[in-house]
Amino acid sequence: MNKALFLDLKDNFSLYSIVESKTFKPTFEDWSEDLLNNLSDYSLIIIYQEAIDNEIIHKIRRAIAFRNKKLLVFTNSITLDIKKASLSSGADFVELLPLSDEELINYLIDIKSLFDKSNFYNTNLLNPFVLSVQEVLSMMAMLNIEVVDTYLGTTQFHYADVSGIMALAGDQKGIIMISFYEALSNKIISSIMGLPIEEITEEEQHDGVGELINMIAGGAKARLGDSDWSFLLSAPTVITGNQHRVIQQKDIPCVIMVFSIDDENFAVQLCLNFLMQRD
Repeated sequence: MNKALFLDLKDNFSLYSIVESKTFKPTFEDWSEDLLNNLSDYSLIIIYQEAIDNEIIHKIRRAIAFRNKKLLVFTNSITLDIKKASLSSGADFVELLPLSDEELINYLIDIKSLFDKSNFYNTNLLNPFVLSVQEVLSMMAMLNIEVVDTYLGTTQFHYADVSGIMALAGDQKGIIMISFYEALSNKIISSIMGLPIEEITEEEQHDGVGELINMIAGGAKARLGDSDWSFLLSAPTVITGNQHRVIQQKDIPCVIMVFSIDDENFAVQLCLNFLMQRD
């Protein structure tokens, strides 16, 4: 069973009711920044804020970087502008504080269904892309890459500082995208170029991320050869900006592959119709 961390909600809901609902295994804690280093065990983080603090939301989002974890914020009052700001800062959902255990359980049931859905994708198609990521970064940057999470995206939000994107065309249409927070992207580009991290310019970051997605997509394309999953490639595009979002077409499934380098995560997102699981 997935675990949920409830922050600043000890006196609001019954532990027994949550356990009985068979949705998430709950833990109640008071908010502390010390918790940011201990979020890996939880699939769902729920925080209550009487007044929304987007800095805390932003810190939690960074701590769970790209992983299949949801952040639900409860508050006492919501306006459209408040909700937009909180979603931009990293919340998956922003809702009024439930008035009863029953209302809370309804939220948990809906979120559990998203986690169940996130396991439903074609794993066979991912191997060429995983192998290409590992090969490119081990050869070009001499870095050891570990896969830490793979899941079907179930929301349209995707947070990063810099992303490289290539359109996939031909019989298969979609995109492949690599996304980083700035510190890790510069660390990788520094390793490739042999420059100190502090000397990496915006132009070098832009060009480096574009070249990475170009090599990764090209390596995956070569591995797929003339199979049913072959595709053509566009020129790479790079998007930068704190907490930018790339929203995909609703009818094209996207699988997120999360990789780790020295406990820092980045994501490769693959969006193709063939990703839906088939018998």
